[in-house]
Amino acid sequence: MTARERPFVAAPYPGIIRVTHDIPFPGLKHVHTYLADGPGGGLVLVDTALGGGESLDRIEQTIAWLGRDITDLERIVLTHCHPDHIGLASVLQERSGAPVVCHPNVRTGFELMQTPDRWQAVTDHYAEHGRETEDVSARFFLFPMPETFEFVEPGDVLRLADGEWEVHYTPGHEVGHIALHRAADGVLLSGDTLLRSITPHVGYTIDPPDPLGQFLDSLALLASLDPKVVLAGHGRVFAEGAERAQAIRWHHRQRLKRIEEVLARHGPMTALDTARRLFDRELRDFIERLALAETLSHLEYLRLRERAVRERVDGLWVYSLPSR
Repeated sequence: MTARERPFVAAPYPGIIRVTHDIPFPGLKHVHTYLADGPGGGLVLVDTALGGGESLDRIEQTIAWLGRDITDLERIVLTHCHPDHIGLASVLQERSGAPVVCHPNVRTGFELMQTPDRWQAVTDHYAEHGRETEDVSARFFLFPMPETFEFVEPGDVLRLADGEWEVHYTPGHEVGHIALHRAADGVLLSGDTLLRSITPHVGYTIDPPDPLGQFLDSLALLASLDPKVVLAGHGRVFAEGAERAQAIRWHHRQRLKRIEEVLARHGPMTALDTARRLFDRELRDFIERLALAETLSHLEYLRLRERAVRERVDGLWVYSLPSR
């Protein structure tokens, strides 16, 4: 396979191969998976892309280009339980026999995806915040669950790419999110917690109760590591990871202030009406769902810190600033 035949393959850092896959998400055109030598003589894959033949073909072609076979996969590491990162986990495990390595909350995420009542509960939840259209997530999140898991916790060490990578728990973007840091040279496999040119989505569904609070803490953690090279789930490789983490924290602090201004001028209001005031474009379908979830994470952050209050009005939750 020549370079022209594999435009989706790159070597962003010594010992690490990146495979890029197309995805149909608004605002995101691709997702990365990473391959590296494992400690047992095989390969370690970090994230798996969406389900579907093209992504599977790209992974298999890259493994073949490395002179290996799919059965040489010895571990499949998942940074978090979002469809563009876990879609092929079950298929690749079935073909390779490799365990899926992740935080325990990722398995919980897989289990919730298989529960129809969960998606009805999410739809009902959004309806209470002003969105009455049907939620399509149940149709989108239908991925088979891997049979074999190995769970990791903060402080555990994974060996790949000829080095030791410490596991850091970085929830917020997703409740089971982990990042891998190699202190020897400051390389960070950040998943979606730290991205170069966009701010990761921080949505609120039903649980956990404070995803934005978790996310801000995760960014502070990654900033303290002062990563020199960041290999993210989307976008280009970048340096100065601490500065980028602080910039994303600043973005969310500014959005919190903007929401307080909106509530001061227009409240009380639902989360959906708040989102419509925040975003300077028409919100439809999936974009509306994302905007609502993002706005809810900020409203709940304010409410939990007594900077906002909510009450039930005609079956809907409405938010306002507390009385002074």
